[in-house]
Amino acid sequence: MKNKYARMNKEEKKQCRTFYYNTPKGKEMKMRLTRLTIIGIIGIIFSIFLVVSGYIAKQINWATWAMAGILFCFSIVFLVGAAKIRLQVLNQYAITKMK
Repeated sequence: MKNKYARMNKEEKKQCRTFYYNTPKGKEMKMRLTRLTIIGIIGIIFSIFLVVSGYIAKQINWATWAMAGILFCFSIVFLVGAAKIRLQVLNQYAITKMK
């Protein structure tokens, strides 16, 4: 059953997250995933800031667009990666530990 976590209802998912995040490994994983999510959000905000500040100052060039685009793409990768890892870890926990 590869996607047990996805098949759970809302209350079972909440219970699974609570049980997992109370374990020592779960606390560490939650901290790391939160850090990845925050880095992704800050990256997106900063890339938008680069484009907007360059546009307001009328000094936007191809380097600004390239830097903002690359930063935006990597930030999206961080956010998607954190969500994907979170689902994989919770699914693995649900398969092995939950009834």
